[in-house]
Amino acid sequence: MATEFASRATKYRHNKEYEGIVRNALKDIFGEPLASSVVFHIGGTESIMDPSLFEKKIRLVFGPGADLILDYVAKKLENPRKRIVRK
Repeated sequence: MATEFASRATKYRHNKEYEGIVRNALKDIFGEPLASSVVFHIGGTESIMDPSLFEKKIRLVFGPGADLILDYVAKKLENPRKRIVRK
């Protein structure tokens, strides 16, 4: 899963709602205050807009837990209106 996120997300990068979808996915996971903190710590909008950089920074901050975060964000990019429930 090392670079799977970047290849999945790159397809959607030109979507005008890309940044908003990524931010909303982070809000779904962490809630508003922590999502803003995560975005700040990974380098802001610049990191969000570059899928490979985003993946690298998320992996740096969250280590093994990054896979769950990146998978959720990728699923939201693929289908932003679908509610994702983890079992």
